[in-house]
Order: sequence, then structure tokens, then C-alpha cells
Amino acid sequence: MISLLRRLFTQVSALLLSLVVFCFSFPLNVHAATSTRWIQGDKMNMGEGEVWTWAEIEKGTGTPTRLGITLTKSALNGLPADNGKPEPGTLKLKLIDGSPWHNFEYEMLFPKEADRTAYNHMGLNWNPEGHGPLKDVFFEPHLDVHFYMATTDYRHSITNDSMVDPETEDLLVQNIEPPRDFLPEGYYRAPNTSEPRMGTHYADMSSDQLKPHNFSNIFLFGGHNGNIVFWEPMLTRKYLLSKPDFSAKIPQPNAYPVSGYYPLSYSVKYDKKRDLINVSLDELTLRTASYPGNVYGVDSCLDSKMVDIIFTHKEAKPSELQIPEKCQPLVPMIKRELS
Repeated sequence: MISLLRRLFTQVSALLLSLVVFCFSFPLNVHAATSTRWIQGDKMNMGEGEVWTWAEIEKGTGTPTRLGITLTKSALNGLPADNGKPEPGTLKLKLIDGSPWHNFEYEMLFPKEADRTAYNHMGLNWNPEGHGPLKDVFFEPHLDVHFYMATTDYRHSITNDSMVDPETEDLLVQNIEPPRDFLPEGYYRAPNTSEPRMGTHYADMSSDQLKPHNFSNIFLFGGHNGNIVFWEPMLTRKYLLSKPDFSAKIPQPNAYPVSGYYPLSYSVKYDKKRDLINVSLDELTLRTASYPGNVYGVDSCLDSKMVDIIFTHKEAKPSELQIPEKCQPLVPMIKRELS
């Protein structure tokens, strides 16, 4: 009886693995969609206007194509000054970059239809006086547009106490570096940019945006305790009010911390007809999770999110999907079993 159960378990396991590899090995055009629909997420009052999250998905398949936020232009007026009070539903946070200043956090969830993306919520931070660490660089009033991968509970746990040794005042877990492959080439930790409810910021150190008085629009990555926590456009208020029509490719890492849809580009665009400003992650592309050099010494072929994408949403493998190298030997073996 035990032998029979073992054989049955082995056959079922092989069948499930075969289905998974089949999905990954044969890109089928079963989700060809000709149009998309726009879905709104959370909305908040901001300044003299409003801000809300949204996702754009393909009709019929639900595959996400874009993820972003929209601000009414009036949202950039009447924002709190550094010595002001936070608006209802927001937080005022003391910066720990050595400056006397603060930022104001607006937290919003993305719509549930965006669950296939790598991101689950938005942390929009208003910096009325800017922040450090570089002299005359980020001291412009600006918005941090954090697209967070980490859960809200994890992000809320990032506090001053968790970052600084009370005796030596040295940063602790913030300086545990994420695997190098999770960051694009040329991106390194910007000193003294670790903040509560955010993490440590990583920037392209060759960017002209880091030169004094040049900053208007820069793309950053963020980490905490060795984890990648967010991808972030950072934009000055002046730039957002300039009626921008901007789009650029995002430098891509070689590996991704969680399976889901990631952007190849981002855009900042003014909608003249409706007097709105849109900030979005565009060209969303499905990526598999990879864990280079992790403590277990293995690469994961599938994480739980990718299994959900395959079995719950019945998605076939896009032709550009990256399969970890260590998983490749499974493909011909399962093909033989299928034949």
C-alpha cells in the first residue's frame, strides 16, 4: 500500500511539473488582446486636489500593461510646509539624513487587478525642503514616487530604531546589501539615504541628475536588510508643473526578487485635456524570481507568485520570459516524458 501511494505521489508530482514546464516552454499566443481597460485604486486628498493609483490591463486576459498614479494639477498647490501639519490620512516623518527637515507620506494600495505586477502599494512622499545627502542636489521641493514590492506591514517595520545603533549611531540592517544582480549596472548605495518606512536608496552614480542644481527627474531603486523594497521615480514639484511629456527606458537588473510584471520604461506626462499629471511604470513584462547567492545555495525555478500566475490566471510563457539557468536541464527531461 505504501509503495502504491509513493508511486501515485511521484506520478502526480511529475504531471504537475510537466504542466509547469510545458507552460514555460511553449509560448502560445492565447492572450492576444486588442484593447486595454483602466482601473482605479485608492484615492486621497492632496494639497488642493487629489491623487489616486491605477492599473491598465488587457481586456479579456487581465494581463497588466501599465501601473501608475495620477495627480490633479491642483494637488501640487497648498501642500504642507516643513513646519506644517500632515493632511488627514497621511504621516509626517522626520528625516534622519542629518537635516532638520521632514517628509509627508501618502500611502495608497494599487487596485486588486494589479496583483500580477511585482508591486502592491504606493508610498508617495512630499519633501517640502528636499533632503540630503548631497549638497545642492536634492534640496528642491519634490515627490518620491515609491512603487513598493514589500508589504505595508514590512515597510512600516522600518523604523529609526531598526536602522541605528543607539550607542554608536551606526546604521545597522540598512547597510546589508541586496544581491548585486538585483540592481542595474552602475547603481550603488547613495550614502546617508536610509529613511524610516522606506529603506536605503540606490542611484546611478554617473547620472547628471546628481550634479548640483541639476535634479528634476531621476529613477532610483531601494532596499532594506538585503531585500529590494521599491523602484522609484523622484520628481521635483517644478518639473511636474512644467507640463512634462517624458518617457525613458529603465536600466534593468539581471535578476528579480519576486515573480511578476516589471516595467521596461517609465513616463511622466501632463494630460492637457483633463489638467492631470500621470506618473507610470510602462511596458510591463513578466519576469521569474531568481535568488543569486542566497543562503540556501539554490536558484528557485518557480516561486508561489509565478505558480499563481500559471495556474490561477492560466497564463502561457511570454517569449521573453527568463528561465533560471539551473532550471534549464528540466525542460528536455519533461519533454521526453510528455512525448
